[in-house]
Amino acid sequence: MPDISLTDWLALALFLAGGGLVALMVIVTQRSYRRDERTEHWVQYPTAKGEVPVVPPQPGLWALVVDDAGRKPIQVVKEIRALTRLGLVEAKQLVDHAPSTILSGVDHAAASVAYRVLATAGATVRITEVAATPEALARAAAPGDSYAVVVDHAGPKHIQVIKEIRALTGLGLAEAKRLADVTPSTILSGVDHATATAAHDRLAGAGAVVRVAEA
Repeated sequence: MPDISLTDWLALALFLAGGGLVALMVIVTQRSYRRDERTEHWVQYPTAKGEVPVVPPQPGLWALVVDDAGRKPIQVVKEIRALTRLGLVEAKQLVDHAPSTILSGVDHAAASVAYRVLATAGATVRITEVAATPEALARAAAPGDSYAVVVDHAGPKHIQVIKEIRALTGLGLAEAKRLADVTPSTILSGVDHATATAAHDRLAGAGAVVRVAEA
């Protein structure tokens, strides 16, 4: 057996460690994406670290589907009630019988807000495109159905308000802090009334002075 120097052993150890790191990165990346077999699209889920990706705006009408409530079903039920105005029993049924459609026939902005809220609560959730029926198109195009959420003052719980802004918008810490610091600031724009009201309630619950205005 040939003699192997200490340097050779160290080089071999570094090589093996590097290979293990690459394998770990591949596993984490695969956990960040799953195949959506219902729509033949690739959709991005919360990553292994719990981060919620920002979904780029898309035209058309969309639905939000919860595939699994995760480890915090009570929190997910609470967020569904805030987003949909459903009662406790109806919201719990949606969670218990997942996959369930939470919103349908909404624009991508509204679906994205709900996506971030539910994903932050721990649910496995996805956005899918739905058929644009004449009724849905007429509802989406109805005048006065586009709203903005404006924070006039962050209030005494500044950190909590920043946290809610990040959950609603997917912004980074610096951008969310700027919106809380420099008020009045528009947090959401071009969303439907239900989405705007749900965002209003979350921010008001965190202590912010907030209002819903027509966009």
